[in-house]
Amino acid sequence: MLNVIVPLDFSQTSFNAAHYAAQMFKGRTDVKIILYHFYEDDKDIAVAKNYLNSQKEELSHLVSNIDIELESGDNFIDRLAAFAHIKGAFMIVMGLTGKTPREQRFSGSNTLKLSEKEVCPVLIVPEDATYTGINNALITSELKSVEDTPTLLCIKKVLQYFKPALHILNINSNHYISVTDDVREERNKMEGLLAEFNPEFYFMRLYDFHESVEVFTRDKNIDLIIIAPRYHNFFERLFKTQHTKKLIYHSKVPVLAVHE
Repeated sequence: MLNVIVPLDFSQTSFNAAHYAAQMFKGRTDVKIILYHFYEDDKDIAVAKNYLNSQKEELSHLVSNIDIELESGDNFIDRLAAFAHIKGAFMIVMGLTGKTPREQRFSGSNTLKLSEKEVCPVLIVPEDATYTGINNALITSELKSVEDTPTLLCIKKVLQYFKPALHILNINSNHYISVTDDVREERNKMEGLLAEFNPEFYFMRLYDFHESVEVFTRDKNIDLIIIAPRYHNFFERLFKTQHTKKLIYHSKVPVLAVHE
């Protein structure tokens, strides 16, 4: 049984993430969705249980295995990460708002902080996203030091589950008529490691990374963007600078953050 955790703070964004997750795993008997709420005061427990049970009932026609979980403690992110570790979670699905700096500072902060935890893949769902299937997945890659890693294993598990067409995009302002021998060698390595998914490779000579990803996502009807340390050159700074947060905050499709 694959455990998928959906944290709910009872905002519309979190409810949308729960519906997105339920649609993703609709009719799958091998998946259990856990609706998770972190409370700060015991007097909130009764109301929280009512919300959770109501959401469980609302989603029950899509997914048959749904549990609810309430926890309290000193730190929401640490408690959720520990819970996900204990459950051996396949994925955490969280909503994200953040069109303005204020929303990014408050509404989006917990989602981004959790994405930095090395527990399990975190699917970040835009606030207006509607699930229409995962038919095309995108990995952005530097194509440097490609090797078999735990990160790649996590990515493979997700790809094996949803079976999308796989697109691998390399963005480099130094690309000219053809790629270098070094890039070609790394491309061949990655093609071998992901051979079961028949990946298609693309090389773009553009200077704005985010604009390139946005254009590619739109042109190829991408349903899921996968970012990971080995395959995304901005990952280490992704949650630390306003510039690189743009990839997640302004993406119109869900982003899956996978750690080493």
